[in-house]
Amino acid sequence: MKKLLKVMAAAACALSLTACGSSKKEDTVVVGCEELTGTFSPVYYSSAYDGYVVDLVYNKLMEYDYDGNLQPALAEKTDVAKDGKSITFHLRKGVKFSDDSPFTAKDVEFTYKVVTDPSYTGRYGQTTQYVKGSDNYRNKKNKKEPEFPGIQVIDDYTIKFEFTEARNDNLLTLMSIGIISSNQFKDDYAYKNTKPLEKAMGTPIGTGPYVLKKWESGSGASFTKNENYWGDGFEGVNNIVIKPTKMETEYQELKSGNVDMLLGQIEPKKIGPASTNKDLAMNHYLRGGMGYIMYNTANGATSDVAVRQALTYAFDRQAFVDSYYECKDCKDLDGVSIGYVPTTYNNPISKLGKVIDGTEKVDGLDNYSYDIEKAKKLLDDAGWKVGSSGFREKDGQKLEIKILSIKDHDILSNLIPMWKKAWGSELKADVKVATVDFNTLLSKVYADKSLSEWNLFFMATSYTSDSMSDIYTTFNSAYAKENNDNYSRLKDTTLDKLMDEAIQEMDETKAINKWVDAQKRINEDAAVIPVYGNTYFDIYNTKIKNLKTSALYPWTKGLKDVTVE
Repeated sequence: MKKLLKVMAAAACALSLTACGSSKKEDTVVVGCEELTGTFSPVYYSSAYDGYVVDLVYNKLMEYDYDGNLQPALAEKTDVAKDGKSITFHLRKGVKFSDDSPFTAKDVEFTYKVVTDPSYTGRYGQTTQYVKGSDNYRNKKNKKEPEFPGIQVIDDYTIKFEFTEARNDNLLTLMSIGIISSNQFKDDYAYKNTKPLEKAMGTPIGTGPYVLKKWESGSGASFTKNENYWGDGFEGVNNIVIKPTKMETEYQELKSGNVDMLLGQIEPKKIGPASTNKDLAMNHYLRGGMGYIMYNTANGATSDVAVRQALTYAFDRQAFVDSYYECKDCKDLDGVSIGYVPTTYNNPISKLGKVIDGTEKVDGLDNYSYDIEKAKKLLDDAGWKVGSSGFREKDGQKLEIKILSIKDHDILSNLIPMWKKAWGSELKADVKVATVDFNTLLSKVYADKSLSEWNLFFMATSYTSDSMSDIYTTFNSAYAKENNDNYSRLKDTTLDKLMDEAIQEMDETKAINKWVDAQKRINEDAAVIPVYGNTYFDIYNTKIKNLKTSALYPWTKGLKDVTVE
């Protein structure tokens, strides 16, 4: 299933409620974020920041409310079969896209056929993997479009999906994608030709509360209210602007009044001063995500599990969290911990949350607490010995660790010196750092041709559901290929079996236990290091009222209730 948005560190954004072509101050919200790529399609975007645009413009079949409960959206009612093998969506009537075309079941069918199309190059192809007939539909050898029996349009406002097997994440998978207008591509799209959708990513047309007016690389995007919007709310904010901002100066912009809100903050140097500023208010919530290191298991020294385990033991994550998240100036946080070291990689807001944050101890789950001597012994036992060059070597191969890094990134500026000391000075690896921009990093970790260029990279997650199964595509062997979520290219048939058993278990208690077994194996494989989990802080001017945000209810939804004094 499509599980998450990949972002670097904090999804830091700033909102400025200032006039922009309007005489009313509350008419415009200016959102400062890191770079937009222009990939504004719900079936193609990868960045959390592009995801903001998608959230403003599109709707899903179901969406989370502030409390994390699934609520009807484009689907007014949902029927899940007792055997779990089919789901019927009864769609909302009277909904229109921003181009005034009607929303019907044909648009839902179109969206899911696109991600199954043989020519589709995005990351959401796994969404329909278990829908009946998807394998045949996505077969590149087809000369013409085949039948797709797993997607049945009953009438204009009813659509049924049938699955090859009962899986406890089938519903969450289907409601993970915003619905595209089939009318937008009626003259251009044809089976095995998704190029028209790729070309149109900068001109999105959806059923959401806002319409994209203009986008330019480097200057950002502007939005106006969708006059056809079917939902309630968004009455106080008519226009939105998303523009690039620098993380290092955003708090000063907030303090000076040029910016009215900062979202998803994790840095104590901002949280501390804000907590004592009478002109600012804060709300906070557990982040549905974590920062992590992903190893390349398909190439170079990190293809050796002993190397991955040794590097993980040698990295003192607790020291990083204690240092980075120390907040001597923080006041009135009600005992909230800003950061913690996760025990394993999964969704902290799922029912595995207590295992992930260490509240619930699990026998046999190695969380790789810092142990430099154990790291050295692992390398020695695996044949990685210090040679005449001063670096460890094995079979003529130097222990070279190539780090793919993002430039001008606060967390990485703290992590990289730690890695150079632990892995270079202590373990005697040849540590090399290549600095690229965020989009280049994404393109390299997606592409098989770039596997020789990196051994590890740092990234952070933002989960879009409370599913325990979000790790499935991250580690399953079937996704260890280009343009899929298994960046590490890990192939472990034992883990595949454990995850299959967990995801097919319909009893929730039994499923949780099976996922714990899978987590043990994930930690053994050491394809990923969960570096930190944290609390998100939304910091804003006290004149902003009623902003509600949570891990599954982002600012794009919270704008619905915002008023400005």
